[in-house]
Amino acid sequence: METSLKASLDSGLKALRLPAMLAYYSECARVSMDDKCSYEQYLLNLSKREMEQRFSNKVKYLLKKAKFPNTKTLNEYDFSKIDINKEPIIQLCHGHFINDHSNIIFFGTPGSGKTHLAIAIGRELCLKGYKILFVTGCELTQNLVKAKNSLTLTNFFKKMLTFDLVVIDELGYIPFEKAEGDLLFQFISDRYEKKSILITTNLAFSEWDVLFQDKMIATAAIDRLVHHSQIFNFKRDESHRTEEARKRSNNESKK
Repeated sequence: METSLKASLDSGLKALRLPAMLAYYSECARVSMDDKCSYEQYLLNLSKREMEQRFSNKVKYLLKKAKFPNTKTLNEYDFSKIDINKEPIIQLCHGHFINDHSNIIFFGTPGSGKTHLAIAIGRELCLKGYKILFVTGCELTQNLVKAKNSLTLTNFFKKMLTFDLVVIDELGYIPFEKAEGDLLFQFISDRYEKKSILITTNLAFSEWDVLFQDKMIATAAIDRLVHHSQIFNFKRDESHRTEEARKRSNNESKK
C-alpha cells in the first residue's frame, strides 16, 4: 500500500474512532486475499473485528462499574452442599428476568453461598451486556441518606434506574433506623416494574418489620418485591466458612 494512501486511511479511521479497524485492516486484507474474498466480505470481516473489540471494551467497563467485591464463578460453587435446584439458578444468567423487570430473592443462613451466587450471576450478566451494580444493604442505605441530606434523592433514583439490575447483598445483617428503612422502601418502590433487584438476606419475610422498623412499610416493600419475583431458599447445615475452617484445622492437626 502506498505510504500516502496508508497515512490517509489511518487518519480517517482515527477520526472516525475505529481503533480495531485501524489495527487489523492490513491483516484482514492479507487473509481476504489468500481466501479470495470479495470486497464486501473483507469489509464485513473488518467491521466484525471492530464490533467484537467494542463489546469486549464494554464488558470490561461494565465489570468495573458493577463494583463486585471479588471474582466468583458458577463453576466454583458447590451445588451438592445446598438443597436447591441448580437449573433455575443457571437460567438467571440468561437475563430473562431482567427483561421482564422481575426480582430475585435469596434467603438463607450465613455461609450458604448466597453472595457467591449473586456475584457469579451478576458477572455472567455483565458478559451479556447488562448493566449491574453490586452494593450491600448498609452501603445502599448510607447512599440514600446522603442523597436525601444533600437534596439529590430524585437524581440518585434516576441514576440507579440506569442499572438493569441492582444486587443488594446482606440485607438485614445490620439493623436500620426507621428513616433508613423508609428510604429503602422508596428505592424499592421507585424500581417497581421498571428495573430488577436481586436481594440476599438471612431474614425471612416475617422478620422484615424488624428490618424496616414499621410493619406497614415492611408489608408494602414485600408486596412490591414478590409481585414479580423468583424466591430461592438456601439451606445448609454448616456454613462453608465453618467447613473450610474445620478442614484447615484437620489438615494442620495431621501435620
